[in-house]
This record gives sequence, C-alpha cells and structure tokens, in this order.
Amino acid sequence: MENEINIVDTSGYACPIPLIMLSRKLKQTEVGGTLKVISDDPGFDREIKTWSYETGNQLLKVTSEGTDYIALVRKGSGFKGETLLETIKFISLGIKLHFMKTLLQIIPLRKIKYLIAFVSVAAGLRANGWLEDQGIKNYTLLPIPDGITKHCGLVLGYERESDAIKVFKLLKQNKFEVEDIYFEDKDKSYQILSFN
Repeated sequence: MENEINIVDTSGYACPIPLIMLSRKLKQTEVGGTLKVISDDPGFDREIKTWSYETGNQLLKVTSEGTDYIALVRKGSGFKGETLLETIKFISLGIKLHFMKTLLQIIPLRKIKYLIAFVSVAAGLRANGWLEDQGIKNYTLLPIPDGITKHCGLVLGYERESDAIKVFKLLKQNKFEVEDIYFEDKDKSYQILSFN
C-alpha cells in the first residue's frame, strides 16, 4: 500500500509564507513522510532548495506546471552539515544554546515565557544577526524545546508577550522566515500564541 501524500497548497502567498506553511505541516509529519507543496511564488524553486538544505529535509523533486511549482519534500531527521566546518559550527551553536538554557535554569536572570520560532536554524541566525544590527537585544537565544519539535532549532525567548509580538511583526515585515510565537501553558506543553 502506497503512503498517503499530504498536500500543502500555498498558492497566492509570497515568500516566506510558503515555507512557513510547509514547516508547520512538517511538524505534524513523521520522519520519512512526504508532502506535496504547490506554490505560485516565482522564487519558490530557489527558496525550497535552500530551505531543504538548511533544515535537513529531502527535496525529492521540483517541477513547474504553468505558473505553479510542485515540490515533493520528504521529512528528514534535521540538518547535520555536509562539511566538517559546517558540522563543527552547527555543534558549537547547539552547545552555546544549551549552555544558555542550562544557565537560565540555574540562575533565572530572565523568566522566558514566549518563544519566536523560525522555519530553520539558518533563518533564526539571520534574524538574530539582523536584530543585533538594529540594536534590538531584549531577547535570549535558546534551543527550540522538544515540546515544539524534536529537531534542532533555535528560538528567541522573551519575558513579555508584547515584546515577542512586536519583534515577530517586525521580523515578518522585513521578510524573515518567522514561524510562530509559542508559550508554555499550565500543563507544560507549548501552544501557539494567537494575536492580530
């Protein structure tokens, strides 16, 4: 019996929305599962290739039909790095993020309540660099909790909801690949924050 392939139709949306929609759907998909993505964004062909590489997902194929791109993406087990230098940088980042998380657990300098998530580690790093260039430093860079995804990732942690929403909107306005804002509920599970 052939596995069912779920469809993510992103028609009518421009970058980064198609990648955000795909990323959200992949979180609900088991490793090895395949999604079919439809996009009419002219840059989708290039963006999906970069995104697949950055996230460790396998781009099986991309075809064009008229003004639409059709991509088949298999969920991978996360980015690992293709070269020794990439692997060392990736592991170093993970150590740094987990050290910060542990430090905050031991010495709670900030009570992080809201987390801005990205479609990939690389997207989060680009946003972090841009925010630093803008002089915005009211967040803590942390590893993405397992309660959101089992894959490696990073989040921007905030104490206040209003700060998280303000920066999320700023990043989105500047075309960064922000996914959602999460908060930890009373049951210690992560929920997506709804806001306008």
